[in-house]
Amino acid sequence: MAGPDRILFVPPVHWNYYPYRDQELPAALARKGYECIYLNPVAYRGSENAGRFRALNPRVKPPGLHIVDRSSRLRKSFLELLAENVRNARALHHYHPDAVISTDHLMSAFLCLACRRKGIPFIFDVTDNWELVDSSVAGRLYKWIIKGLLGRRSYAITCSSQQQFDYFKRKNQRSYLIPNAINPALLARLDALSSVTPDRAEVNFIGSLRDWYNFELLIDVFSHFPSLTLNIWGDGPLLPGLKTRTAAIPNIHCHGSIPNDQSAELLKRSLFGILPLHLNELNQSTCPIKLFDYWGASKAVISTPVKEVKRLGGSDILYAESRSEFIQAIKKLLDDKTLRLAMGRAGRKKIDEAHNYQHITREFIQIL
Repeated sequence: MAGPDRILFVPPVHWNYYPYRDQELPAALARKGYECIYLNPVAYRGSENAGRFRALNPRVKPPGLHIVDRSSRLRKSFLELLAENVRNARALHHYHPDAVISTDHLMSAFLCLACRRKGIPFIFDVTDNWELVDSSVAGRLYKWIIKGLLGRRSYAITCSSQQQFDYFKRKNQRSYLIPNAINPALLARLDALSSVTPDRAEVNFIGSLRDWYNFELLIDVFSHFPSLTLNIWGDGPLLPGLKTRTAAIPNIHCHGSIPNDQSAELLKRSLFGILPLHLNELNQSTCPIKLFDYWGASKAVISTPVKEVKRLGGSDILYAESRSEFIQAIKKLLDDKTLRLAMGRAGRKKIDEAHNYQHITREFIQIL
């Protein structure tokens, strides 16, 4: 693409939702001089109770990025799904984009077909294993119908994980593997704190408190290290149970959520990072953003050996599955500061070379 091109973005979440690829990519492209139009998902009746519409992270948009709010009188239903698909397709007539990038797995089918008919490049950016994340009837519709349609009819497919890439490559030769990256604002805050070093034995886990992680194992492991403090930060359905579970354990504290601008210091204070992921299909097939947070802070990481973490980290991560393996890995990092620092530097090198939005933006520009 050349000149002042216009790109239409169709995300599944509100612009002020938790900062992710849905928001960071259009922001980065806007800073490159592209005119970017971000279509907020249609706010249907009752959507104020849906997490993806929440303004969790109010943010300033760069020049060249336009946020479009939309609403509907319909309630969440199959009819509303069809109506939003139609509205997204009609957006082509209103905004006349030169290209479309969509991360919405449900609301892009009609838009994809309309782009193909008009000769407008449509890129489906696959950032999650949606058929496992979305267990609703609509999620099954994606699995059995929409996924294949988008795979065959999109101009290009971009995938954040190897498993998704392997699937879509069979459907579309213009499929590309583009892993996720660290949030730019977090990276900037981490760099501003480059001189901060841990002043006590502390590990900070920051993430969604959901069943993606084996918190029971995490708590059991850190109970073995009474002089090593584990702080669990985040929100999610497991929060009440985790607070109850950890209340009587002196070195483990469950704090709840924190503002995004406070996470950098917690990451810097952490002796190392830890990812106690469940060994399930979802974790095997998704790109772990929390890994990049630890790497951005130059922290060594201990993780369950899920496929995507192993592909990204290789020998620069310590892997553990059982309680005894996690305990041995922690002892190894506690006893060997040189190893701990070297692994942290290796992770940070991966951030600087690949897992940042300057790199991701260049990849998308080449596809466009």
